[in-house]
Amino acid sequence: MTIEAARIPGAVSIWADPLHDGPVPGNLTDEELLEVRARHLAGLDGSSFTDAVNELWAWRRLIAALDDYRELVLWYEHDLFDQLNLIQLLTWIRDRLPATKKVSLICIDSFPGRPTFKGLGELTARELAPLLDRRQRVTPAQYALAERAWRAFREPTPEPLDRLRHSDTAALPFLAAALTRLLQEYPWTSDGLSRSERRLLQLAAAGSLTLASAFPQMDEGQRAYYVSDTSLNEFADGLAETSPALLTTSDSEGLHRTVAITDTGRGVLAGELDRIATCGLDRWFGGVHLHSGSEIWRWDDGSQRITRG
Repeated sequence: MTIEAARIPGAVSIWADPLHDGPVPGNLTDEELLEVRARHLAGLDGSSFTDAVNELWAWRRLIAALDDYRELVLWYEHDLFDQLNLIQLLTWIRDRLPATKKVSLICIDSFPGRPTFKGLGELTARELAPLLDRRQRVTPAQYALAERAWRAFREPTPEPLDRLRHSDTAALPFLAAALTRLLQEYPWTSDGLSRSERRLLQLAAAGSLTLASAFPQMDEGQRAYYVSDTSLNEFADGLAETSPALLTTSDSEGLHRTVAITDTGRGVLAGELDRIATCGLDRWFGGVHLHSGSEIWRWDDGSQRITRG
């Protein structure tokens, strides 16, 4: 809405799939991957599958209608959500748009006068409008890095992604930090919790609270990953549905729910129990599917790297 309020010319479309949640396996065509993502976004009951499919297709159709626009301007930020969407979109564009079609990028991680800047959505129309003049044409190096990163993100093990973030990623300057933050969502060697799971348990350990009150506190100390309301609900569900449960939740809806830590949750949070050994795990990280019985990859925060174990 701010883009329209800023009177920036052109049609506005959205490419916004929460790729850090759910499966994004490799070795699939875009059409096959679209169906996988649509089923994930539709939820377990599949009730909104058709809506999800139509939305994912709509994003693609608008970009593929080459005669409808002279220039494609991409507005993105530094965080994990945007960086994953950016590498997917640039890879998709590179395969489908002719080199003569102008594609430009606006991607920032800060803004004057906003010391805690999180994203473009915080800006007023007056602040947003001048950014259009700062756009830069997407370069071959950016396309190439995006394709490498998109492929690594969808590999069945996290090693390629871990290696990529240590390589030359200057073409997309916010990518390495975002990928590091993604790897921090793997179970940690210390307790088997992801960084976000641990934060939610820490908040609940201080006393029962609503998810709405936990929401703004989840991002403390964050620069590359901001928990959405949907993700927070999923974290709460995941910790409450383990056996034994690490959290309990009230019968309210969404962020109105109250959460409280269990004795098992306190044991895991204290490092006395391991989350995976105690109650298992079933979670996707791009193309990596971690589940009980599979090879488990963990984040070693001391060495800042991914490891087996």
